[in-house]
Amino acid sequence: MEMVNEALVQVEQLAQLMAHHGATRLELSDGAWQIALTRAQGAGAPPTPDEAMPPLFVSGYATPEPTPDAEPESLWQPPALLEVRSECVGYCTLAPIAVGASVERGQTLATVEVLGIANEVTAPLPAILEGWAVESGQPVQYGQPIAYLRPLSEE
Repeated sequence: MEMVNEALVQVEQLAQLMAHHGATRLELSDGAWQIALTRAQGAGAPPTPDEAMPPLFVSGYATPEPTPDAEPESLWQPPALLEVRSECVGYCTLAPIAVGASVERGQTLATVEVLGIANEVTAPLPAILEGWAVESGQPVQYGQPIAYLRPLSEE
């Protein structure tokens, strides 16, 4: 991680030099690595340290900072709707479950028939069936949503 931070500092210094000298493009390479910086025409001077720049995240994921008054349990919220997707390509037959009904974990929501073999699509957790994404008898693709569930709270 220290190497990455050093590289980011060097890139920032190069960008400041480009702005100072009015350069719009800079390319550097050293065998194993290559870097190219481009600055828009007419871009102003580099930002001063007082102007806050957004942080750079190497991994693309940052853990949100908890607010001082927030309780730890209140930070995580369950997804509004869970999509139950087909795990194969075939023709879908929906189970006779009404929208708004509760379903148990492992309960069959539909079957997808592939070459005469019925593959069950089951509820991954206790939930309320909020709607169907397909109609019975319709062909479905791998990963296509079949049903929308609202997870039940575990209170």
